[in-house]
Amino acid sequence: MSQSNEVYLGKKNSVARFNLTTKEAIWSVGIDGYPYILSCYNDRLLVQGTNFWGKYFHIMLNATTGEQVWATPNYYSTNAINCYITPHYYQGNIFFMNSKGYICKLCGDSGELLFQTKYKKWYESAYLITITDENIYLISKKKTFKVCEMSGECTEVHELARLSKDKITAAYGNGVDQVALFSVIAATAASGDGAAAAGGGDGGGGGGDGGS
Repeated sequence: MSQSNEVYLGKKNSVARFNLTTKEAIWSVGIDGYPYILSCYNDRLLVQGTNFWGKYFHIMLNATTGEQVWATPNYYSTNAINCYITPHYYQGNIFFMNSKGYICKLCGDSGELLFQTKYKKWYESAYLITITDENIYLISKKKTFKVCEMSGECTEVHELARLSKDKITAAYGNGVDQVALFSVIAATAASGDGAAAAGGGDGGGGGGDGGS
């Protein structure tokens, strides 16, 4: 946010860009439910929360005007996202782990779920998403996968196997929304939904320089 003394505030049924000096809203938009996580990336504001039945929603707003850019499908859809997410931004799109531990891609312009790929067995070690300038990786102490940005196909990178003797608990790459990362951890810890906090039990966290 470039303007001084302005903040984004969420409350029951609304999100607003608020000027603390004038005590007036620059804009305010209605939302059905409770917004719990607000995070910015470039000129976009991602709103995550739950409705009155406890179902998750994800809404992208224009941070300057408050205009809705997109919203993910509701919980009745097969493409619904049933958890809070830690968004990793790459070439204008969003990559994240869902509640099942799949690697997923959302179109940054429309919010369409472009793929959700199951890449490991349920009993395998936890993985972390990390992004370099050229590639998207899923990293664990035993295996590393490279994710095809277009198809979601995950290919094991054998030369990066067994990176560590111990569990890798953090990774720092490009594009992760740090505000969302810490907010997701806090929100899911409060709700007891540990799977969502870890990206479906598979390390949705990671690091980066693309946050707010």
